[in-house]
Amino acid sequence: MLKMEFIGGDVLAAVLRSYGGKVQTAIVQSIGRSALRLQSEVMDNRLSGQVLNIRTGKLHRSIHQQVTSSGGLVVGEVNTNVRYGVAHEYGFAGTVNVKASMRQIRQAFGRPLKSPRYVQIRAHSRNVKLPERSFLRSALRDMKPEIEADLQKSIEGALR
Repeated sequence: MLKMEFIGGDVLAAVLRSYGGKVQTAIVQSIGRSALRLQSEVMDNRLSGQVLNIRTGKLHRSIHQQVTSSGGLVVGEVNTNVRYGVAHEYGFAGTVNVKASMRQIRQAFGRPLKSPRYVQIRAHSRNVKLPERSFLRSALRDMKPEIEADLQKSIEGALR
């Protein structure tokens, strides 16, 4: 059995409590900065050519970040609510149902038509195999040293 006693432990506890608010604020600010930098990296580089290219801009516009703090837990999130963003991030293999629609065609059998025509496409299902093209997880993995350094620097600054 090991018994330890701190002389002046109440003073030490009071000092640590006084730093608690400053450290918590520094952590929240650091996580907020890191989430913004991660969002910027994803939007500016990962979705603009490095991993995926912009076609409609819907996925690009859907990237958002938020920081939540409750109790002693600080969470920074960068994510998307677009369903096909998840399919690109993790990959997808399966059957997809395609709705009936009208399609404009300008060529048939490899030959151009005199004027464009509209054809009815029936509802059908098709097999899709989409490879994994991580744009969120890979950006976080690449920025990990920078995020850790900023957090360490912020905590050290709060303890001074």
